[in-house]
Amino acid sequence: MLPKHSLTQSARPRQLSARVLACHIAGERMMAAFARLQAFGEKAGFNRDQPRVPAGNREGGRWSGSDGSSQGSRTGIGGNGGPPLDPEEPPKQPPKEKLSPTKAGKALAKRIAQQLLRHAGPIGALITAIELAENYSQIPSITSYQDAPKTLSELQQNAGKRRQGYEDHHIVEQGAGRHEGFSRSQIDGADNVVSVPTYKHHEITGWYSKPNKNFGMQTPRSHLRGKDWSEHVSVGHQALREIGVLK
Repeated sequence: MLPKHSLTQSARPRQLSARVLACHIAGERMMAAFARLQAFGEKAGFNRDQPRVPAGNREGGRWSGSDGSSQGSRTGIGGNGGPPLDPEEPPKQPPKEKLSPTKAGKALAKRIAQQLLRHAGPIGALITAIELAENYSQIPSITSYQDAPKTLSELQQNAGKRRQGYEDHHIVEQGAGRHEGFSRSQIDGADNVVSVPTYKHHEITGWYSKPNKNFGMQTPRSHLRGKDWSEHVSVGHQALREIGVLK
């Protein structure tokens, strides 16, 4: 079991020491391996003080019985006719697809969000800490994904600050804005640029490409073709709300 202060740190990923946690996990695995080895020795009746067959004999070096005979020819665990000491190799499984750090980080960020909704408690926090150690480079983005929705002014005031785990997002998309003939000053204006969590920025981009029942099952981008600036802004705010960025 990790000490209480470790659980507290795991709830604050920015303060997580990945190396310390990794060392602790390695130690726990080593102790578990020792326990399995001890249990196996007891089950097999292992005794290092048991006499061996003298060197020079055909079975020299093997454990011997009380009568001096070799146990190598007896039926039993590890003997002829008995089950082998080494376990059979498990059937080979097809290799699993290796996720990129970004994809793995996104999946973990969503899982943490689900745990928080369910009030996962210290066990969930511990699991989170272990997984964070494996996705250390993605911690800022994983952390920012857990942000509560903010007001529009809060999102706007952090734009352009280049914070880790965040990206600038144009409420009226840059490509769509240029296609509709909106001016550069409108597109890059302070009212149109907000700072959002990196992974949620990706989700917003995907939202524009998916059919939406609010637009007659058109994609939002298709719906916005030929529309004026105010409609683009309105749909942009809707995207921010649906993804959980804007209050």
